[in-house]
Amino acid sequence: MNQIVREGATGEPVEAVQRPEEALAQARARRLAALKAAEGMWKDRTDIPLDGVKAQEQLRAEWH
Repeated sequence: MNQIVREGATGEPVEAVQRPEEALAQARARRLAALKAAEGMWKDRTDIPLDGVKAQEQLRAEWH
């Protein structure tokens, strides 16, 4: 990992901070992993329509 290290007054490393592009890449990787885990969550359900538009229409019909 390519980190930015800040030094104290005597030259010792005080903290290590990730570069912004690395932090962004890690955040994207976490988000993608979460999306992949949720992908297909409802694919085997038979009580809801597979078509998203039909599912929305069914939900909205309950409001009337």
